[in-house]
Amino acid sequence: MRKQEIKKFNKTLSKNNLTIVCAESITAGMLSSSIASVAGASSILKGSIVTYDRELKSTILQVNPSTIDKYSAESIETTIEMAYGLLKLYPSSDIYVAVTGIASPGTEKYPVSGEVGDIFVAVYYKHLKPHLRLQTFITKIESTERNKIREEAVRFIFEKITNMVS
Repeated sequence: MRKQEIKKFNKTLSKNNLTIVCAESITAGMLSSSIASVAGASSILKGSIVTYDRELKSTILQVNPSTIDKYSAESIETTIEMAYGLLKLYPSSDIYVAVTGIASPGTEKYPVSGEVGDIFVAVYYKHLKPHLRLQTFITKIESTERNKIREEAVRFIFEKITNMVS
């Protein structure tokens, strides 16, 4: 991801005095790392939790295990619960973003219910009217390269949050 894109995103949050906290699965810290890669990030980034494993999603973010069993760890339903879990953990931020998705085919132990490139994002933005605070986004990134999918997921999240804030 280009520094210019990151600076633009950070500036948008900073000029609006907004803070962000992340729950990352598919991006595995790339979202928060991107935000933190430019000077001044400490004024907006409160932190991130990487919950790559279903057990961490359930124990840390309080995602109901039955949600994961029914829809999979990589689903919009799981992602929504991750965002709400983040809100409970850190209630003093402004923006809560959770992301899951599929970066490679599943395994016998960890099957996936979707295709490589499927990305699920839930953003909770406190300063919107109650019925608009939680917004969900699903996209398909046309690549089979893991890091390309992850980078494009971060770019997609930056775009969606920028639109919500603007």
